[in-house]
Amino acid sequence: MNIKTITILFTLVLIFSNDLHAGLLINEIACATTGDDWVELFYYSENKESMDISNLHVTMYYGGSERLSNDPVTIYSYDRPETPWDDRFVVVHLASPNKADETDLTGDTNKNGYIDIYCNNYFSSLWETDCVVAIDSDNNYSNGGIIDFIAYSNRDGNVNSNIETYTKAAQSFNQWNVCPGTNIQECMVFIGSENLKPYMTISRKNATDTNSQLDFAVTKYMTPGRENIVSENLPGKGNLFRTKKKTINITSQNFANGRGEIEIFVFENCNIRFRIFSSIGMLIYESPLYRDIIPGIFNLYWDLRGLGKKATAGLYITQIEATRTELKKSQQEQIYLIVNQHK
Repeated sequence: MNIKTITILFTLVLIFSNDLHAGLLINEIACATTGDDWVELFYYSENKESMDISNLHVTMYYGGSERLSNDPVTIYSYDRPETPWDDRFVVVHLASPNKADETDLTGDTNKNGYIDIYCNNYFSSLWETDCVVAIDSDNNYSNGGIIDFIAYSNRDGNVNSNIETYTKAAQSFNQWNVCPGTNIQECMVFIGSENLKPYMTISRKNATDTNSQLDFAVTKYMTPGRENIVSENLPGKGNLFRTKKKTINITSQNFANGRGEIEIFVFENCNIRFRIFSSIGMLIYESPLYRDIIPGIFNLYWDLRGLGKKATAGLYITQIEATRTELKKSQQEQIYLIVNQHK
């Protein structure tokens, strides 16, 4: 077999390999955490498809990485009704080697609503200056195994030489765009000149993949295992929080003897407390003060067990109070719990 034939075959392998993984995308990156940098993977297809990703690497190349898991980890293009987690997402923790992976064999063992994979990658992943993240068949940036890729930068005018090399390699395989100019930082997702807050992430805007900085935005709404929130025009924007529902229906048995939750969306880092009152103003439950709630979806939990208070059917009023001292801002909202006798 001559060199020309080998080259053609190798090129075809790369093309078909990338087609097979075309729906597997880097969806969200948390690089400003304190010791738990993670990357969320997302599988997109208009058809019902799945793939085992256990033999792949999620890597910044520098310092080494390991395959995702020794056991099968299947990601789906749709959310299966038989599982309590969203099957379209897998969250990869890059430098947490001492935890057991959640795989097809175990499911969501920590019950946080998504599948977690723990890797023994480069110990200080990920950087907040210049950095890349790739889904790759191995940890070699130069052999054409890249499945998806992102480069980001604080654009300080002084690009890291290793990151530049990795980015140019991705560009040569058409996994990242080439843009005009001499400074390759201009081709990277701009994360701002200041350090990111610990709750900020780099999030994909939608499933359209142009292999460019246009696919991503920096957001303060961290959403591992959920669809990304990148819009700055969210309903209620400008408040500290908004409630998902104004009225919640629940049975009297569950209300009196169990534990419930109220989902809210937090816009600004703040402190939150809530109280539940009967229709005549009697205090039924007071929550602890939830301090420094990060922006995004947050659940407020009530637990009436052991309080010695009888909750009967009827109307209950919940007052939710939030404060943000730095902004000299506060907000109070009411929602209604309708408790009935039906099981």
